Amino acid sequence: MFVLKKTLQFSLFFLLIFLLTQSVFSQEISRKGIHQLQKEEFGKIKVIENKFDFNEVEIIPIKEKQKVALSKIVFGFLPYWEYNSGAHNNLQYNILTHLAAFDFTASSDGTITNPSNWPWADVINTAHSNGVKVIMVVTNFNGSEIHAILTNTTSKNNLFGNIKNTITSFDLDGVNIDFEGLNNADEGSIINNFMSDLTTYIHTQLPGKEVSFDSPAVNWGDDWNLDGLVQNVDHLFIMAYDYNGSWSNNTGAVAPFTYPNNGISVSKTLNNDYSIPKSNYPEKLILGVPYYGKHWKTQTNIAESVVTSYVGSTFFRDDIINAASNGGYLWDNNSQTPWYNWNDGADWNQVWADNDQSIGNKFDLAINNNLGGIGIWALNYDGDRHELWDLINSKFGATASIDDDFIKNNIKVYPNPSNGFIRLSILNNLELNKIEIFNVLGQITMKINPENNFIDISSLTNGMYFLKIEDETSKRGIFKILKSD
Repeated sequence: MFVLKKTLQFSLFFLLIFLLTQSVFSQEISRKGIHQLQKEEFGKIKVIENKFDFNEVEIIPIKEKQKVALSKIVFGFLPYWEYNSGAHNNLQYNILTHLAAFDFTASSDGTITNPSNWPWADVINTAHSNGVKVIMVVTNFNGSEIHAILTNTTSKNNLFGNIKNTITSFDLDGVNIDFEGLNNADEGSIINNFMSDLTTYIHTQLPGKEVSFDSPAVNWGDDWNLDGLVQNVDHLFIMAYDYNGSWSNNTGAVAPFTYPNNGISVSKTLNNDYSIPKSNYPEKLILGVPYYGKHWKTQTNIAESVVTSYVGSTFFRDDIINAASNGGYLWDNNSQTPWYNWNDGADWNQVWADNDQSIGNKFDLAINNNLGGIGIWALNYDGDRHELWDLINSKFGATASIDDDFIKNNIKVYPNPSNGFIRLSILNNLELNKIEIFNVLGQITMKINPENNFIDISSLTNGMYFLKIEDETSKRGIFKILKSD
């Protein structure tokens, strides 16, 4: 009898542990995504009346990009609450490739509701004037409604038609699907087949337009077939943030670069969850980075302290000021990210928010893995500050040094300075795909036949230029060259 009682106690104990574990796991994989959470947090701000009348303002088509030739995709989401707050005046369109207008809400029957103050004629026309593609972001954050859209033929066809009509009406350049909170059963073949059908439809009906999908940072339960998904779209936007938030018991990084013992992190996201897409289709992957942070009240002022309450999201534009006024950023070696804290007289407060140093590390991760580009959630979270724009330009602008060591180990440029011709000495049978010369403003001044090792620069005025060389595997390097008589 004693043995039986002990056995029952142990059985109940382990059953309880199992149920608790499953409960925590279920909450982890079903919790709301940051795009949904921030729409709920900030999306109800007062609407500023749009000064544009679509019937009076002409939407201009996209022009060929001229100002700065970016080496990778720079895909920025612009939420309607930031547009309504005057974001247009702070955007540096010349160092964007895509601007994603957030959000066009899809209903279960396939109808679409436009974002506040649509159409954003000032944004669309300025973007198109700078060669920036404007993408409509179609959202739904309700699992049952998403299931209806994915599986009901009438709803799906209605949505496809409404997407096409919106793109056509406003001369947009593609669609991004942001479905968060899918039922687990919909995260495999069902969403993949839906995206395959949508991409085929858009490519057929609107040639040249793009289709992208916002994919999770962590493949909880291995329900997502990410390798199949990436094949059915033009781009996957990896939401590589929201690793810690309102649900966290301890403070931590929004987007940890690394974490001990193979804990979840941005590096693990790429190396584990996206290992196959990264190997097979790196050019289709866009690594999203956070321009926001998270604020908690905590038990102590120690990193990863126990949380006493969650306060909310913060923005880069405020964090960089608030961190400085509270002793500056602290650096967390576990996650390779910054944070700061203060005591308000009653509680300790901690904010974990990326700065230009930690975001730069993530940009390098995209570069080193030959990804298609980087993404921003969200535009104008940096306000009128310039640090992150400068970072993008330094990493991906015309004068950025991409895969510099590889190229420079295989190519020599001489004589430099030169008054007429420069010669390329190519080692190890390297095959070149593209050679271009830029001036200091990032403008293309000359395109060179990659089969020609002699480059005539005699027509250039004296000054500093940048020779960008791309090999057959799309690795790039920048050489400074000086033209002087």
